[in-house]
Amino acid sequence: MKTTWMMLVLISSATLWAQEKNVLPQPGRGNVTLTLDEYNRLTELASKPSKKPEPPPQAYSLKRAELKLKVDNETVLGTIQLQGEVLSKGVVKVPLASGMTILDAHQEAQKGVPLELENGTQTAVLPGPAEFSVTLDAALPLRIDAGRASVSLPVPSAGSATLTLTIPGEHTAVNISPGLITNRTSESGRTTIAATLVPGHSANLWWATRENAAPLVAREVRFLADLKTLISVGEAQLSVAALADVAVVQGDPPQFEV
Repeated sequence: MKTTWMMLVLISSATLWAQEKNVLPQPGRGNVTLTLDEYNRLTELASKPSKKPEPPPQAYSLKRAELKLKVDNETVLGTIQLQGEVLSKGVVKVPLASGMTILDAHQEAQKGVPLELENGTQTAVLPGPAEFSVTLDAALPLRIDAGRASVSLPVPSAGSATLTLTIPGEHTAVNISPGLITNRTSESGRTTIAATLVPGHSANLWWATRENAAPLVAREVRFLADLKTLISVGEAQLSVAALADVAVVQGDPPQFEV
């Protein structure tokens, strides 16, 4: 029995020693334990230089342009709202509009916008990276020819561009090229159109007022008539013949009934 007990103790000790050999030692506080494969993979990644993100192809982006203009005497006045985003860090020059007179420029909450004129283009100096919304108060000359008026509208190079134009006259035929008129309303002596423009291209607009002829007021019909009647009596019948002589003095009667 004593020999058997000693053998069991030796077997148990050998088993515990084999299990402890396969178990990784616990790391000290502040350290971690990795397998050899994981260590080699991390060492390889650390030896490779990190790839820097590519910069945007352009320092800014103009997303949308909304033009709201109104014809006043011989001038076209209104606002141009430009929405976009500065993609680069720091201060970036963003070209906004050209070919028109800029009276004022401001952002939301009436915050002023610094502008520079470069090669005939109004350029805003904006910080980034950040989104922006700039509103320009603009004026354009109106050309008046025989029978019609026209204006050449430079369209900003934005992702999309829309126009709302108000013109005097309720019966005004408006044309645009290039572009597409999507809505037309007339009220209170003015005609308002909504149109989609081609970004980056000048849109030519021209219109003419169609005068509707005043309806003629129907005048009272007055006429003079002379009626002659001839009655003939036969053996078995009675014949009547009438001759009417009508002279219209006033009006335009469509018919006479006798």
